[in-house]
Amino acid sequence: MQIQPDKKTVQGEIEKIFHKLNITSSLLHAGRTDKGVHALNQTIAFNAPSFWETKKLQKVLNNHLHPYIHIKKLCKTKDNFHPRFNAKKRSYRYLLSPVFSPHTNDYITFYPNKINYKLLKQALKRFEGEHDFEYFSKTGSEVKSYTRTIYKTDIYKYKNFTVIKIEGNGFLRGQIRLIVDFLIKINEGVLNINDIDRQLSGELISKHLAPPNGLYLERIWY
Repeated sequence: MQIQPDKKTVQGEIEKIFHKLNITSSLLHAGRTDKGVHALNQTIAFNAPSFWETKKLQKVLNNHLHPYIHIKKLCKTKDNFHPRFNAKKRSYRYLLSPVFSPHTNDYITFYPNKINYKLLKQALKRFEGEHDFEYFSKTGSEVKSYTRTIYKTDIYKYKNFTVIKIEGNGFLRGQIRLIVDFLIKINEGVLNINDIDRQLSGELISKHLAPPNGLYLERIWY
């Protein structure tokens, strides 16, 4: 999501179009997504000249941004609205599939092993509640606090996919991918459920990122 020098990013591509449309505002976004991660409902905010009617601006933006970025809704908001700091909670979805296809490889993580849904449901429950997620965040994350609250978790099968859903008040860099990798290791017997409690208590057990391609920012509540 976040703009980077000499690299294509969502923010960078949108701001290029802003420049063409004489919109001088930079945009604010609800959260950074790593390279290869997707957003079903990212939220951005920017200032546009008053002569732009929202429906027309949305159409013009989508014409320029097609096919990789799409503005689903554009509306006016209060001047002090901030897509990141005003968010109440967020949810992420991670998709695994035992069926490999080169056509879907960028959007689903291929995982051929059998999944113990009962075990991983129990494992996910250990993440619920308020915890210090320092060891479930990318090294070098600059935050005032590593404490986050997970409200709800689930793992279930949908058609050929395994869906992992996590809902919380906020997430650290890499947090979901680190959690998913931990779950995969539990599924394979490399780690056990109690290792989650140990790592949440400050003992580093395992810190590896699951692939980015199966991860989706699903929804943000305001």
